[in-house]
Amino acid sequence: MNDNQLRCWLLQAGFSAADLLQADIDKALANGTTPLMHAARMGETEVVQALLARGADPSLLNADRNGALWFACFADSQACATALINAGAQLDSQNINGATALIYCASAGKAALVRLLLDAGANRDLMTLDDFTAPELAASQECLKMLRAARSVTHV
Repeated sequence: MNDNQLRCWLLQAGFSAADLLQADIDKALANGTTPLMHAARMGETEVVQALLARGADPSLLNADRNGALWFACFADSQACATALINAGAQLDSQNINGATALIYCASAGKAALVRLLLDAGANRDLMTLDDFTAPELAASQECLKMLRAARSVTHV
């Protein structure tokens, strides 16, 4: 994706293209949503890759403490999630409810993304504010089996 195509996408998405391409690629909207988060939420793999190539930070979180990886999972985009993981997105960041991308995917029955996150090293034992883990919230047998088979992560 060239700069002109990215500029058009940014403008259509409500971002100031001039500022972003020249200075701050992570300049967020009022709720903390960055262009990378928005592109991930829309499942726009080419835009995600273009933003990452221009230095967008995959570890930033919005006002609800959700990051681009969370939004890629929401969009059910394995390609976006993979690009973000490869770029260093935080696997285990917890939003304001304590949910991680893995907890969300397990609770939504998104088995392919559960597998992707587990393979990348996501922690299945983190808890929401209500003390639920990904295995406890698994919406399908397939997700539950993967989560049960995954080794627990022990932090020393």
